[in-house]
Amino acid sequence: MYGLDEEEEEDEEEEEKEEEEVEEEEEEEKDENLMEEENDECPPLGPVREEEFTDEIIEEMSNLKSDAANLVQEKKYEEALEVYNKIIAFGNPSAMIYTKRASVLLNLKRPKACIRDCTEALNLNIDSANAYKTRAKAYRHLGKWENAYADIEQGQKIDYDEDLWEMQKLIEEKYKKIYEKRRYKINKEEEKKRKIRERELKKRLAAKKAAEKAYKENSKRENYDSDSSDSSYSQPDFSGDFPGGMPGGMPGSMPGGMPGGMPGGMPGGMPGGMPGGMPGGMPDLNSPEMKELFNNPQFFQMMQNMMSNPELLSKYANDPKYKNIFDNLKNSDLGNMMGKPPGSK
Repeated sequence: MYGLDEEEEEDEEEEEKEEEEVEEEEEEEKDENLMEEENDECPPLGPVREEEFTDEIIEEMSNLKSDAANLVQEKKYEEALEVYNKIIAFGNPSAMIYTKRASVLLNLKRPKACIRDCTEALNLNIDSANAYKTRAKAYRHLGKWENAYADIEQGQKIDYDEDLWEMQKLIEEKYKKIYEKRRYKINKEEEKKRKIRERELKKRLAAKKAAEKAYKENSKRENYDSDSSDSSYSQPDFSGDFPGGMPGGMPGSMPGGMPGGMPGGMPGGMPGGMPGGMPGGMPDLNSPEMKELFNNPQFFQMMQNMMSNPELLSKYANDPKYKNIFDNLKNSDLGNMMGKPPGSK
């Protein structure tokens, strides 16, 4: 699990480094031509008139349009704005009038109002190329490159203007960088999610493997406990000798031998029981064979079970689990005195 934690830390460090690089790039790409969005309210839109304009109003509007055009040519944008406001106040202004006022507003560094007038112009005429181009300029000065890209592409598509090529090229370059950064960010997010999924999968597999290992170890202990002596049995300590043997048999176990012996006797040994104990005492309990027998809990369990039911002797003799016990018994002094167990040669 330590390795997984290290991977997460490395990913976080890499992300922080990338964010710092992006911030440095943005600082290096400062554009002197950018404008701040103004806080001034936008000029009012024109009212809707149901009645037709009189000839006098039409003539007055025509003169105002001429005056506004001259003021724009003289770069008197504040005065030109006032004239266009008068024209629009008559009502029912055209898309072209809104676009011209939008251009004046942009020259006055009022990009927000410019965008509003261009949008109104496009509501009146969706195919107004000049409205798209003028709005693209406003978005460009606000650094809203994606909006600028959409408008300049549409405006140039309707009516191509060579004079806008440099601005169009700049907008396309900025848009391309934004697109690439966004695509890169999306790919990084997908890569991050993939790594998270892989780490989660590794954790689940590791947990599953640990659970399987614990289950197998627990099963081995349970199998060993079931084959061993019961939990109430305490294995005796045969670390010392019994001088002179055990007269009269095993105290507390088989006093005076097995009375009556095992019915039918143990083939090859102990006919009629073990009378009066074992002459000369017990065999050497410190011999390797005897120690291995007495250190095996299964031996005592087997002996107890056979004493309760002598018919189990043949079953144990033929059971592969007890083969080692019978081999040790056969090779021990006790086995020589008792006779060879069934199935031995």
